[in-house]
Amino acid sequence: MNEWQIEQTALVEEIRRTCSQSFLVKVIGAPDINSLRVSALMLAFTDKERTTLQVRKQMTAAIIIQLALDTHDQIVPILTEITQKDQLIALAGDYFSGVYYRTLAEAKSIHYVSMLAEAVKQVNEMKTALHQKEGMSSAEVFQTVRVIESNIIRAVYIENKADSNLIEAMSLLLTAERLRNEIKSPFIVYDVLLHMLNRSSRVMDEIKGHLDELESSILMHIQKLDNQTAAVVQAEYDRIFDRELRYTEEG
Repeated sequence: MNEWQIEQTALVEEIRRTCSQSFLVKVIGAPDINSLRVSALMLAFTDKERTTLQVRKQMTAAIIIQLALDTHDQIVPILTEITQKDQLIALAGDYFSGVYYRTLAEAKSIHYVSMLAEAVKQVNEMKTALHQKEGMSSAEVFQTVRVIESNIIRAVYIENKADSNLIEAMSLLLTAERLRNEIKSPFIVYDVLLHMLNRSSRVMDEIKGHLDELESSILMHIQKLDNQTAAVVQAEYDRIFDRELRYTEEG
């Protein structure tokens, strides 16, 4: 395991410890910390910055507020009375939101709350648009997914004046990861496209076609990054698009 992976693994464990709550873990399971988001946030800071407690807490908070948003997505929309499981999921999302504010307070980074507030607002607006399932083209659905998946990390990048090619590459990678997950385990995006296109085969064709476009766009941005950053982004690209498996099969 190289130094980057060691640091990434350590940060994932730190985030998991920060937001762990024994009762919630017992009833809904341990929080799923997205390693791609962690890598993306690490790239927003220099090697030296990432050693400071303040920056580690800033990265932790950004992951946790996304976790709060994603957790609420697990609530099944129903017309009848909300289930006990849904109540616990809502409680977990609210708990993560509380941990987010506490973590930023500990980091003395209250400005992050206002910085990320607009990003969170836009994510929620895009989720509402998806759930309404009306008046959207496939292209608009994919753009909506991009905002949902990358807006919080994009806000951190902009705050830190990150390379525009890094911002685009990671934004596209997060979108690609979500779409590949939708192929494996259909969820909200699949349902929205199915509502529009009527047939599962057409939905899969749309998703796979967009993934092909994302692949070429991501590679274009990777080529414009410095070597160290490009190596990290390329490794994430290879993982998401199963390139390592393809290289083995081709070899």
